[in-house]
Amino acid sequence: MKEYFLPGLLGIGLISSNLMSLTLLSSANKDGIPDLARLQTTENSASQLRYNRSESGDLEVVVTHNMHQPKTTLFSSEKTKWNGKTDYVRKEYVAHRPGGDAELAASYLQCIKNKGSAESQGEIVGTSLITATPAASTLSGIPLVGWIASALATKKAAQLGKEIGGDFVDC
Repeated sequence: MKEYFLPGLLGIGLISSNLMSLTLLSSANKDGIPDLARLQTTENSASQLRYNRSESGDLEVVVTHNMHQPKTTLFSSEKTKWNGKTDYVRKEYVAHRPGGDAELAASYLQCIKNKGSAESQGEIVGTSLITATPAASTLSGIPLVGWIASALATKKAAQLGKEIGGDFVDC
């Protein structure tokens, strides 16, 4: 009976804390936190709510609501190249639905196809280069771990080939 007491007590505490959180969220308007779901929006509107409660108990609420600001998507990536250098890329796009300009959409689709083709061809070349060299047979000849080392070398060569092939097409 004693071995079930602590897990049971922890379970009841977890359930009660979740219920308390749901109760606080459902009565949020009483504390002065605005309900973002009731704000009028358009397809180009953006809303943000930040709040901070100080040690004295004061509640600071900052609501940012822009009716005609296009929604943007932020992409940031970090890519280590085959030569050891690292590229940091940060792009911000205005979200849109393609289809307004059929010629632009067709050229964008062709660019995506070209990039995928270049990546797959680079992957094939990378795999072919590592398997054609004596390094593959040397790695597979290592006792006990040779098959793992050979597979890892082949996979890494394919990844590097894919990255190099993808660098030739910029969409």
